[in-house]
Amino acid sequence: MSRSATMSLRAFNALFPDEDAARAWFERARWPHGPQCPSCGVVGNAAWLKTRRKWRCRPCLAEFTVTAGTPMHRTHLPLLTWLQAFYLIVASSKGISAVKLGEMLDVSYPTAWFLGHRIRAMMAEANPILSGVVEIDEMYAGAPPRKRAKPSRDNDDSDPPANLKGRGTKRPLVLVAAERGGDVVAKVIPTHGKAAIAEALDGVVDPQATVMTDGLPAYKHIGKTQPHLSVNHSDREYARTDEATGLRVHVNRIESFNGFMRRAVIGVWHQISVKHLGRYASEATFRWNRKADACLDRMAAMVRSGEGHLLSYGFLTAKGA
Repeated sequence: MSRSATMSLRAFNALFPDEDAARAWFERARWPHGPQCPSCGVVGNAAWLKTRRKWRCRPCLAEFTVTAGTPMHRTHLPLLTWLQAFYLIVASSKGISAVKLGEMLDVSYPTAWFLGHRIRAMMAEANPILSGVVEIDEMYAGAPPRKRAKPSRDNDDSDPPANLKGRGTKRPLVLVAAERGGDVVAKVIPTHGKAAIAEALDGVVDPQATVMTDGLPAYKHIGKTQPHLSVNHSDREYARTDEATGLRVHVNRIESFNGFMRRAVIGVWHQISVKHLGRYASEATFRWNRKADACLDRMAAMVRSGEGHLLSYGFLTAKGA
């Protein structure tokens, strides 16, 4: 695979001119040691059935393809279309809308929308254990509330309804934890309360890590189990040096990630529902954590992380899913 961090569209089209080239790449990315039977687990002992375009496991005779057991399972789209979608999403700086994806792939909007969510599901990698200095903060992932107009009647002296911002809104909420100089983890939470934050951080932060937050009272419980330092944004304190440890206390890395995701929401996705927010957060963290990786390496990582995760159209569109 190319080690270049970026890949031009011309180079991509030359590397993958047809369906066979796309299928061969998916198989190399998922099965570096040869086809693996999903039924019996045998690796590298399958025959390619040219007329059926499937693999047949020699020991158990099960037939399978490279899409089995992934969000691509039972797809009606050519693998070349999938690979082109992978490239368009990975190569873009902040993602691509379903409308634009459908236009570029010549598929309908519902197909592009479904395709995008299945690819986001493949971007959901296992969360790393964050260590060292770990910054924690929450963000509101939806678009900012619209300004509300003043009453139209001239004789109405009442104040216009408030445009609630920050922790007074009901916008979708994401808790973000960032290892200073390392990876970012983002999880959807129902509130910024103590219990929700503790549940989201379970298994994410190393017990020996030094946690840095703002002055939200819900973060105070962290200091009972591990080192905890904070800055008070309410007093316009955004960075300070801790006298006891000599560490620089701030949450600037998280602020950078939050700004990155907000620009994707405003400029690309426009609207995010709570039902799908987790997948959008997965795309944002994948893009952030792997921004230094080669383009094809990022795409291969998506193929591997998609194993074992199925995502149906019915599940995506069901109420309350």
